[in-house]
Amino acid sequence: MPTYRVNYDHLGAPEQVQLNVPTVEHSDSDRDLRDEIARRLAERVLPHAELAVNHDDHRNVEEKLYKAYDLKITQIERL
Repeated sequence: MPTYRVNYDHLGAPEQVQLNVPTVEHSDSDRDLRDEIARRLAERVLPHAELAVNHDDHRNVEEKLYKAYDLKITQIERL
C-alpha cells in the first residue's frame, strides 16, 4: 500500500499528514485516486464527516469536504 504525503488547509490553517492508500484498483483514474485519498484524509482528521462524504450528489469527495468542512487538499505527493 503506497504512502502519500498530503498537504491540506483546514479552516485556513495549513496541515500535513501521511496516508497509506491502496492504489491497485484506482491506478486507471486520477479522480478515483484523489477521492480515495480525500476519504482517508476525512477518516483521519474529520471522523464525523462520513455523512458528507457519502451524500449522493454531483460533487467529488474533495469538493464535498471543502463545502462542508472548509478542508482543501493543496498537494499530494507519493512517497
